[in-house]
Amino acid sequence: MADPARFELTTSAFGGQRSIQLSYGSGGRNIPEGPGWRKSAAKCAAKSATGGFDGPAAPAFVQFRMSPRARTVLYSALTVLIGAAVLEIGASWLMLVYYRAEHVRDFQTLDGSYSSLVNLAHRAVRLAGAPTPAVVEETQPSPFFRPDPLLGYSAARGTYTHSWSRRNATSGQWETFRTRVTINPDGTRWVGGERPGKPTVHIFGDSWVFGTGVPDELTFAGRLYQALPDRNVRLSALGGWALGQAVLNFDRLTGVGPQDVVVLGYAGYYDVRHVVAPSRLREIATWLDAIGQPIPAFRLPKAARGAEGAVTFSYLDQRCAMLGDYCRRPDPPASEMTAVTAALVNHIAARTPAKVYLLHFAGAPDEALYRQLDPKVGLIGALRGDFGSVVQDDIMGFDGHPGPYWHYAISRKLLESIAWPGP
Repeated sequence: MADPARFELTTSAFGGQRSIQLSYGSGGRNIPEGPGWRKSAAKCAAKSATGGFDGPAAPAFVQFRMSPRARTVLYSALTVLIGAAVLEIGASWLMLVYYRAEHVRDFQTLDGSYSSLVNLAHRAVRLAGAPTPAVVEETQPSPFFRPDPLLGYSAARGTYTHSWSRRNATSGQWETFRTRVTINPDGTRWVGGERPGKPTVHIFGDSWVFGTGVPDELTFAGRLYQALPDRNVRLSALGGWALGQAVLNFDRLTGVGPQDVVVLGYAGYYDVRHVVAPSRLREIATWLDAIGQPIPAFRLPKAARGAEGAVTFSYLDQRCAMLGDYCRRPDPPASEMTAVTAALVNHIAARTPAKVYLLHFAGAPDEALYRQLDPKVGLIGALRGDFGSVVQDDIMGFDGHPGPYWHYAISRKLLESIAWPGP
């Protein structure tokens, strides 16, 4: 009797394989060896290839066989896709019924997504009492800010539409306020056409000075331009800037003469900006988190007071995550920050024959700062107590920045306070 053994015969049809296994030995039927066995095995293989055992022969193409795991994944994906399509159709029908029942015409102001499922989810969140942004801010085209190796960031030239949207407290409908912002090729804000050969009023500052939420012509710089037909007005300001950017921008100017005027906007909160204090970076992070925006990778200019009051700059990433424990440290002493502020103002005053004015428009009177200013710097008080009535409005309740009435009052204050050089 032969030893137990196994033989496998394989036939191929267009790349597919079929096999027959024959065994013999103990526990199975004895099949004798020799030429007769080989002949019988060959006949079995031929019958298998022609369908002699199991019916018709294999078709002349490759048969794809999927594993059970892959089949489960495919069926699950198809089920989810079909379910989502059915839910989207149902949600669209429900939203259509709602719009008709409420006589909604401009539905895009209520539901901004193209997906009805997303819009229904937002409504469910609001009904559940989850907090939503009180005001949504947008700028088109976007982005408005761009990295700047000297200033930290700046605005690209062009015409922009800044918009604020909120829900009306009475109707619950979304309402939007829009304003136009025009940035000149040199990065300044447009306030009027160029007047060749005329002296210039150079204005520096932050978002209050820039006029966030106020149209180009209604900023206090624009009001000055209208009131001073024999002068140019140049507005170099932007949200988040302070006197550090004023110095860096001023040092790039050429041809500033004695007939020109320099106005430096100043508020008490500038001091932490000048030195990029830890509290300033925490403030940036908190504000951007509140409006759902990431922190841009801007490197901010950090001013310091060197020997004999000279100003020096270094740069610091505004992202706390990149600075180790810096944002957890205390701010520099107030006296040190005040000294840096004074050094920035005096830096400009010492480098121009033009008359320089410090426009103190927010915060509290700061005698410690005033005592350190160069005597040639004129001080213009524009705090709440410096006006005979309340002058600070806002952007129609959409934004807390000062509105057109405040800008008008500041323009009148400047017209009255500045000793305008003659021709």
